[in-house]
Amino acid sequence: MLKAIMSTWTLFFGLLLISAGSGLQVVLLGTRAPEAGFTNIATGIVMSGYFAGIFVGSIVVPHILARVGHVRVFGAMSAIASSAVLVHVVFLDPTIWTSMRFASGFSFAGMYIVCESWLNEKATNETRGQLLSLYMITNLGGMTAGQLMISLGQPDSSGLFLLASIMVSIAVVPILVTAGTAPSFEAPDRISFRRLVQVSPLAVVGMVFVGIAVSMLFGMGSVYGRSIGLNNTQVGYFMASITLGTLALQYPIGRLSDRFDRRIVIFGVAVIAGIAISIAGFFGVDQFISLFILMLVFGGLLFSLYSLFIAHANDYLPPSQMVAMSSGLLMINSAGAVIGSPLAASVIEFVGTRGFMPTIAGFLFLLAGFVLYRMSMRSAVPAEAQGVFVAIPDASSGVAVNLSPEVEWVMDQDEDDDQNDPFKNNPYVN
Repeated sequence: MLKAIMSTWTLFFGLLLISAGSGLQVVLLGTRAPEAGFTNIATGIVMSGYFAGIFVGSIVVPHILARVGHVRVFGAMSAIASSAVLVHVVFLDPTIWTSMRFASGFSFAGMYIVCESWLNEKATNETRGQLLSLYMITNLGGMTAGQLMISLGQPDSSGLFLLASIMVSIAVVPILVTAGTAPSFEAPDRISFRRLVQVSPLAVVGMVFVGIAVSMLFGMGSVYGRSIGLNNTQVGYFMASITLGTLALQYPIGRLSDRFDRRIVIFGVAVIAGIAISIAGFFGVDQFISLFILMLVFGGLLFSLYSLFIAHANDYLPPSQMVAMSSGLLMINSAGAVIGSPLAASVIEFVGTRGFMPTIAGFLFLLAGFVLYRMSMRSAVPAEAQGVFVAIPDASSGVAVNLSPEVEWVMDQDEDDDQNDPFKNNPYVN
């Protein structure tokens, strides 16, 4: 494992800076947009631009990468992302900010795809799962660090925009100068929406709801924090609590889902998360510690759902189809995220700040209800027939799924040779 880390440290260092730059932008723009005079609706549209960029980038960038290679794509995406941050300082216009958020999402999708593809090429069967875990820790750790950086700058200065731009720019340096040949790359296979629904309606609906909830929180969470009286430093901790909770809770919840019907675990996680954020809505600046703890619990539960739905869908598939399925679900998640921020902004604008948390909770309770419905329509996959839970970062692309230990055996054999396929005789696999 140490050898694998040493051979990929440049990628992880670049990823750390990319994630930190992304985390800082989420909090920074959420606090600066109202200060610039943007309405809540305009702010929500601005923040949704990032998720739209992620969605489009996940489709377009793999084809560009297959033609021109990793280094050129990463360099181009880094330049776009760095420039987009600085444009926010020059033009205080919602339309321009939305365009720049789209450019940021597009370029971040490209950089994540490059990192994941390169890691997959470096991974072996012995290190594949460990590298994926390290990828997730680096991603969430960088995001958390970036969110906390909001306390380093003055409220009306451009320093934090410059810092975010610098981090994204520097991220490309170690990758450009690293020794070694860039791996070959082929755009991942796509799976139709109809096939996604056939395999797992619950996973499709769940990924839409999770995308909406995550977008509501990351798109308008900073606006909500400021509206209840938090200062910039407290807003940073408020947002960072979500990613810290993910690091703390995702693996224990995942292991629990390996032992029981995943749908029961999904139901429990959705209900508890909905209760946690409902209670958090009653707390403000005077109960900040309690608010922080509740958001930590909520974040850990919410982002666990992301990986739980992927694992649940994969329980019905052989490993050779898991990458395409997971990529499709990630696209569904991104599509749901596009509408989350404008929806949250509309709630704050027309219902009021106190409607923000209950709306997110409402989606989770609706999700829990749909889980019960699906449990009545389909028998459970026995625990012994389930695959192993694999934690996937929310910011990842479908390429990251190649690092899953469940699909590693496909890398070493012809897909037409199913003699040793452990899923061959599994009646729950389509």
